[in-house]
Amino acid sequence: MQKKLFYIDGGAGRVIAAIPALEKYGRLHPEEDWGIIIGGWDNLLWGNQLLQDRTFSPDTKGIFDLYIKDSKIITPEPYRVNGYFNQKLSLAEAFDEEINETQDHSDLTSPKLYLAKADEKTAANIIADTKQQQGKNTTIVIQPFGRSARLDREDVIDDSSRSLNPDTYLKLVKKLATKYNLILFAEPQFHLKEDTYTFKFQADLRGYMAVIEAADYFVGVDSVGQHMARAFDKPGTVIIGSTFAINTTYPDFFNIYEKSDQKKYSPIRICGLDSHLADRYNDRCMDFTDEQVHEIFMSIVKDIEQKVRK
Repeated sequence: MQKKLFYIDGGAGRVIAAIPALEKYGRLHPEEDWGIIIGGWDNLLWGNQLLQDRTFSPDTKGIFDLYIKDSKIITPEPYRVNGYFNQKLSLAEAFDEEINETQDHSDLTSPKLYLAKADEKTAANIIADTKQQQGKNTTIVIQPFGRSARLDREDVIDDSSRSLNPDTYLKLVKKLATKYNLILFAEPQFHLKEDTYTFKFQADLRGYMAVIEAADYFVGVDSVGQHMARAFDKPGTVIIGSTFAINTTYPDFFNIYEKSDQKKYSPIRICGLDSHLADRYNDRCMDFTDEQVHEIFMSIVKDIEQKVRK
């Protein structure tokens, strides 16, 4: 039988969302020889005893002739699953439909990530430094900007309207800093000079995921951080803009804040112009008034009081 290779492409959040379906495939085919190719994010599966040894980067020397050439390549694309783009399926469920060819998702688990002792030690040091600097009992990791965010001179722009705008972010962290220690999850170019409220550090994605695991709570947007928080059963608040909670996050687990449901689905990887026009329609989804910023703050405070034990 020809070896199957599942080629998982796209962002790191998609990779984490694919883990439950890949693990399910392994459980259902214990004797089959199969593998996984992941571009850029294969280290997210390190430590997973079922998937680690099956997972390779496409940049591994000689992998084409030794491994890929005689295999059947399967590239799951959840964005093209009807139930996904009609807001009936989550990203994980759409991967399950593609990988396991099933509409029964009742046996799908939550995603899991695994840390090494060195990862945990580094994260513990960052948490300790943050507490020493800020002096609060509860520590939040906040990811305000998604992967599609970009810099336009000193402005942060997200054409897909999934990131917080800088003004909203600064108003929110100013409020949160009165009660909590704050750690920023963002690349250095997004370290705003006005942001004097958060502890900042540089790491790869495994470093950030270790800090999320070590913290008490997560606040973020539709990006990889919330997938990491879910993988560690870490409570959190996800602020949703242009995307739909059922598709992109975990509404049965996280506290979700949405300003409005008046938005259009952007058919990414399906349509060009329609996707661009949807982004134009959704352009103000992440613009919040001062009253709404206060609502987000109070929603976070209430959720922490209910879920974080001190």
